[in-house]
Amino acid sequence: METLSIFSGITPEQQEAMKSCFQSYESSFSPEEIIMSYTSRPQKIGVLLDGYARLYCSDADGNQSIIEELFKDSVFGEQFLLPSSQQNYYVKACKPCRVLFIDYEHIVKRCPKACAHHSQLVSNLFQLAAYKSQMQAMRINILTKPSVRLKLMTYLEVLCQQHGDDSCVVPMPYSALAEYLCLDRSAMMRELKRLSDENLITREGRHIRLIR
Repeated sequence: METLSIFSGITPEQQEAMKSCFQSYESSFSPEEIIMSYTSRPQKIGVLLDGYARLYCSDADGNQSIIEELFKDSVFGEQFLLPSSQQNYYVKACKPCRVLFIDYEHIVKRCPKACAHHSQLVSNLFQLAAYKSQMQAMRINILTKPSVRLKLMTYLEVLCQQHGDDSCVVPMPYSALAEYLCLDRSAMMRELKRLSDENLITREGRHIRLIR
């Protein structure tokens, strides 16, 4: 699943042909610019071609939290998260971003040309939706841990499992990680130092190795 993207199994030539089939288009965004605000019904799917962005959620009181980090080949849209009338979901660029937007209706309706790549793309979307659900379940598991240490260690163990090694690179700045894990940044950094002092981890920048 780690290497799966929306275009897995689809050649560059087929991807080009899909642009008219799916009425897709590309747009560029500057840092801090809103890429997409979620609505009550699926309208389009976004594919991050280049850059780095985040999916945020804000409530009626204006409290904001990070829901997901988005990197190259990440997909996003209402299809992967059921919006609530009590919350506002939006994707914001953190670095310059280039995004491919695909019209949702043209994905789900039957293709008159019966294109093989259409079926492949729909299959990829189903798998990506399942993967996103798995990642959200993993995050919920982390957030329910009763201490800063347990949250951090569980998160780092998951990252290392994804890398297939005892080491990993935290994919976001520590300030963003604290927000993602619902932790105070100072408390999180103190705990990372304790883990290092107790020889449970080694840390160099965002590169961390678990000492088994």
